[in-house]
Amino acid sequence: MIKAGIIGCGTIGGVIADAILHRFSGSIELSGLCDIDEEKVRKLQAGLGVKRDALTRKGLIEKCDLIIEAASGAVSYEIAKEALSAGKDVMIMSTGGLLGRGDILELAKGKGAKIYLPSGAICGLDGVKSAMMAGVESVTLTTRKPPAGLRGAPYIIENNIDLDGIKKETVIFEGTAEEAVKGFPKNVNVSATLSLCGLGAGKTKIRIVTSPDYKSNSHEVQLKGDFGKLRAVTENVPMPDNPKTSYLAALSAVATLKNIVTSAIIGN
Repeated sequence: MIKAGIIGCGTIGGVIADAILHRFSGSIELSGLCDIDEEKVRKLQAGLGVKRDALTRKGLIEKCDLIIEAASGAVSYEIAKEALSAGKDVMIMSTGGLLGRGDILELAKGKGAKIYLPSGAICGLDGVKSAMMAGVESVTLTTRKPPAGLRGAPYIIENNIDLDGIKKETVIFEGTAEEAVKGFPKNVNVSATLSLCGLGAGKTKIRIVTSPDYKSNSHEVQLKGDFGKLRAVTENVPMPDNPKTSYLAALSAVATLKNIVTSAIIGN
């Protein structure tokens, strides 16, 4: 029985906790919850209908075998570092926090621990990883989101972009994945995950487009290389209580848990 603990008791943390309790109850035990906002812990406990220990980050890492980060890119690197240093496996949802942190991989190898990175709200990463075995010329991600899904992002605030004033399809950002993660830390973790699988944050091109006519979040990956061309489009349904997060992102964490507890893994 794997003892799992969740750091971050928001929308995605709630989906993961529910899956552990009801889908993987024979293989994974929900042993602890942690959030900087204690009210979120209490709310999740009430929603699950169970009482689980509310722990400090240190306490949760000490108690659990698998540490699941569902908090934010601002803390995901530190969580990964602390968990791996203790020899614990870790699942990171906020992959943007790991960009440029190659020491994490070396730490995991040295401690004999594993880092799990769910695919998030994007499809086609198996093809990207396969293509990287040969030469890859370019990787481009175009993310399309309704204005509400971008509200509060640092890039929007710093550039005084009036999201309510946008009346038609508008490109509001073009740059590298490294720049995108800094400007939209809660919106485009997919760009970080794509970068980690492909050419890296400095060479992965990102476009963010918005329109009041968009009813869902979508991500389009385009790849060119020795293998040929790849184009994968994912149209996501936003989480009902958090338009910044795609439902598929939470489901990818559940799928990763399934891979952890079963020996049969299809694809790569």
